[in-house]
Amino acid sequence: MPPVGTWVRDSRRERDAVVMAAVGTYIQLREIKGGTEWDAKPKDIRPLTAREELKARLSVRDTAVRLRVMGQ
Repeated sequence: MPPVGTWVRDSRRERDAVVMAAVGTYIQLREIKGGTEWDAKPKDIRPLTAREELKARLSVRDTAVRLRVMGQ
């Protein structure tokens, strides 16, 4: 099981996420930009590659900058 806070790819849902917890035989994930958690099977997740993680972090940053510029 990956540690809490690890950035992963859920291949079943084709979404990048953050590991929030491990409950029983499932791993709880939340989309990197936030939202509702979901359960994933360990076989369906893998750590993001360095390139994928960089892309995700830049996307989060760009969203935050856009919101600040728009005054939200």
